[in-house]
Amino acid sequence: MRRMYRGGLIVAVGVLALCPAIRAQQEQNPGGEAEHADTAKEVKAEDKEAKAEEKTSWLPGGLSGNVAVYTDYSFRGVSQTGKNMALQGGFDYNHPTGLYAGYWASSTNFGNTYMENDFYGGYAGAVDNFSYKLSTTFFYYPRDEQFNYWEFGAFSGYDFGVTSVSAGFIGSPDYFGTLGTGFYIPVGFAIPGPTVSCPFPNGEKCFDLSWDANGGYTHTEQAIFDDHHYFDWNAGMVVTFPFHMKLDFRYVGTDVKHFSDADDRFIFGAKYLF
Repeated sequence: MRRMYRGGLIVAVGVLALCPAIRAQQEQNPGGEAEHADTAKEVKAEDKEAKAEEKTSWLPGGLSGNVAVYTDYSFRGVSQTGKNMALQGGFDYNHPTGLYAGYWASSTNFGNTYMENDFYGGYAGAVDNFSYKLSTTFFYYPRDEQFNYWEFGAFSGYDFGVTSVSAGFIGSPDYFGTLGTGFYIPVGFAIPGPTVSCPFPNGEKCFDLSWDANGGYTHTEQAIFDDHHYFDWNAGMVVTFPFHMKLDFRYVGTDVKHFSDADDRFIFGAKYLF
């Protein structure tokens, strides 16, 4: 079944690569990573790029994709792969009005399922340096549909230039399919770093650095990890290359006790945007 998933992902990547509307846009971040609003600068750049693509493509808006490999898939601090490697990928559609929709998938290793599928959409906008986003996500787990569920989120952020901050609220009528009503409150900040030059010809813009730290609070109607709530956090450095590659070095943790998949740990990932 995992081979089928990888084949499907390769087909999706191939279809996207043939579409003239594709550019390396700022990707949406589902699967536990969507807990913040893009900065006002990112939102405006996405709208501008979508408008530019609309003039040269049959598609009204912009289409982009991403593929990634991570040493672990952490969802709100908890490993979904038993601390093993995860293959991930998806694609996003952005309309100049601010509407967006997409699909994202990751390999998993819990229960009877082998894969997480996220179908999502919403609206994102910006006013000056203030950004906001509304989102809806459906999580689908093949072979273990008891975990299927919906989430609805509202997020805001502000870009101060030297740093950007964000906060949000995510609610679900049936969290993770088995835990009753639940909600998640994420907060975070990001610091843009310098552009680093490399000692070779045309190496003036070798890569960009940025740092971020995030925290969250999960509360569920049914007990989770012997309680009804827990905190998670992560902090990391992202290296962005001009050829649409990102490297993510991250430390992840929770306050959950006696559950190894929620232990503090380092995670590394490589993502390619197209």
